[in-house]
Amino acid sequence: MDIQAVGPNEFLSIDGPASIRVMNGRLYVLGVEYGSGDSFTVMRGRRIIAKSLNDSKIDVVLGPEGKIEKVDGNNEVIDVWDRALSAIPLRNSTIIILGAMDVGKTTVTTILVNKGVRENLRVGVIDGDPGQNDIGPPTTISASIATSFITHLTQLRNLRSVFVKTTSIEHVWNYVLDSISRLIDDLKHNYNADTIVINTDGWVSDSIAIKFKLEMVKRANASHIIVIKRNDEVDGLLKELSSLARNVIVIPSPPNARIRDRDDRKIRREMGYSKYLMPSRELSINLRERPIINLPLFNGLKYDNYIISLIRRSLNLPIHYIEQWGNAAVAIGNVKEFQVRNLGDVNIAILPENWESGLLVALEDKNNYLLSLGILRKIYYNTGKAVVSVHESFNNENMIDHIRLGMIRVNDNYEEIEKVLYIGKVESLLSSQIILKR
Repeated sequence: MDIQAVGPNEFLSIDGPASIRVMNGRLYVLGVEYGSGDSFTVMRGRRIIAKSLNDSKIDVVLGPEGKIEKVDGNNEVIDVWDRALSAIPLRNSTIIILGAMDVGKTTVTTILVNKGVRENLRVGVIDGDPGQNDIGPPTTISASIATSFITHLTQLRNLRSVFVKTTSIEHVWNYVLDSISRLIDDLKHNYNADTIVINTDGWVSDSIAIKFKLEMVKRANASHIIVIKRNDEVDGLLKELSSLARNVIVIPSPPNARIRDRDDRKIRREMGYSKYLMPSRELSINLRERPIINLPLFNGLKYDNYIISLIRRSLNLPIHYIEQWGNAAVAIGNVKEFQVRNLGDVNIAILPENWESGLLVALEDKNNYLLSLGILRKIYYNTGKAVVSVHESFNNENMIDHIRLGMIRVNDNYEEIEKVLYIGKVESLLSSQIILKR
């Protein structure tokens, strides 16, 4: 415990884990004024900036790696952000926050949440970054309702998650748009949200990223777009946004924002996988009753051993299972890598043996919402059953409608070892012949 005095208009940089209690005076933190007796926490690995509004005294408890220090307020953006965000009418608004990685999007989202809560609003929050999701598991777009003050989005309870199969939006951006649209509708009509704030990923610079963000703004019918600018990263996006005639608010990135490298982000995702999957237990799922929705094995035309042997000789490949839908087929064989071969007018996607081992999957309900993240361990082609590892607390087996394959493979320590992009190629091949349920 450490008692510290802070003068009026002084700024504190607080790195978590930390617990702060205001003994007297007032602190402004993330859109909230904390007075005598109030307290807040800063989570491990997070940094916030607090501003003292008058002579104040605080009780500080720091955990391992926690730190608190006074910083130069001339280099901070608290007042600039507060003026800009306070001008936004929150009720009946849909607000999207855009910007590159590590510019403060999550912090701005948190401030808007707290401002809405201060107005007694039910604030709907959507985390649209499947790579660094703070509300739900990695590989998802997730939603919550905030009714009390927070210092970080991880403090919100996850209400809905949509599994988007990977952490790299460029491979699934149309599906991400569909997911965000569904969650907006859900928050408005089923959870009575008074306002909605959408936190987004940091993919903003190339032409496809800009197209994705513009389409998100349109489909969300955003009333306000907040763009956090650092250097020239969002200049192309801002140029295109100017043609939409929406309320675009540009604010600066804080100079002291923590920059996380690729390894930091990967470690954080892997911690997320283990959080939602460990300790684990195994489920046996009948794929004829609860199919893989984006690879509906055991629901197509199956061949006997004689036909398989003919195909094996024709392709000169050691195939041991094949299933066909129209002019598309999926085969399992002793091959090193995924490939597509043609036999007459049939396109055959050939998967390596044990292709499924370690693949992230979603167990979903009939409305395509996530019930549980899982790891596909084994498919038994003789029985049509799959073994999936889930968290041991999962108890909604009766609600499982189907499985959805992801595009990320993890090892037994929940470390990412491969992005399995050919899952998307198999989906595209099958979509040309059968209607894959969304």
